[in-house]
Amino acid sequence: MNFDLSPHHFDNIDLGALFSSDLIASLILVLALLITRMIANRVLRARADAQPHLQRRWFSTIRNVILFLLLLGLALIWAPQLRTFALSLTAVAVAVVVATKELILCILGSFMRASSRPFSVGDWIEVGAVRGEVIDHSIFMTRLQQFEPGSFHYAGRTVDIPNSAFFTTPIHNLTIGRDYIFHSFSVTVEPKFSLVAQSDCIDAVIDRHYGAYAAEARKINASLERRTGVDLLDPEVSIRFSTTDIGKYRVNIRLFCPTRIAERLENDITRDLMAEFHDLAERPQE
Repeated sequence: MNFDLSPHHFDNIDLGALFSSDLIASLILVLALLITRMIANRVLRARADAQPHLQRRWFSTIRNVILFLLLLGLALIWAPQLRTFALSLTAVAVAVVVATKELILCILGSFMRASSRPFSVGDWIEVGAVRGEVIDHSIFMTRLQQFEPGSFHYAGRTVDIPNSAFFTTPIHNLTIGRDYIFHSFSVTVEPKFSLVAQSDCIDAVIDRHYGAYAAEARKINASLERRTGVDLLDPEVSIRFSTTDIGKYRVNIRLFCPTRIAERLENDITRDLMAEFHDLAERPQE
């Protein structure tokens, strides 16, 4: 196939007629969509009762819908003229595809995300070693408000992930832990007394701090299982005894508790258990 890219090939095209009406239609389309976006954003900002992550989700959705309508409208407006250049630009198009492979993968990753919906704005996700809350996404990238490693505390920074990464990296949706989470921690002591014999003391300390949340945690756990169709762990308090590599005693505790107070519960329970164990260690052995 031969492509005529000589200047004479384009001499027969009336550029004035080509751009006059289509350019005006394109400007009208852009102006109409900009006005629509401004009105929609103003309406959303006026809703004081909307939660921040829901507002971010709607802002992102509006922007992406406007962008899609803009691209679709421009394609329809300029379609007759684009057909005129189609054959002449085929060879150029092949080169463009090769040069913009990464951008094309990002766009395809965006379509994959939109079709399968593994997450949306406001969700907590983990992609590879990056964990955070989705605060924005576009056809090229997804922006996360990053968490501190191993926790759900905001790190005060954002990270942009190219959408092409979704083809090669698993996506873990952690939104189920937004309000409630299975929180595990352990307390290690010297082997100066029988730790297993202190089960009642450990139960009493945990119930002192966690008892007020236990009933609600069971309801939330059952509700999450019904809503998501995912089998969750038992919400009851789990207590396991083990030893370290150097022979010290360790009690491992797992709670299903509100995410916002998980670290506070860990700190309070650990403090009281350490005080109890210290008193036991100081008592004379019989």
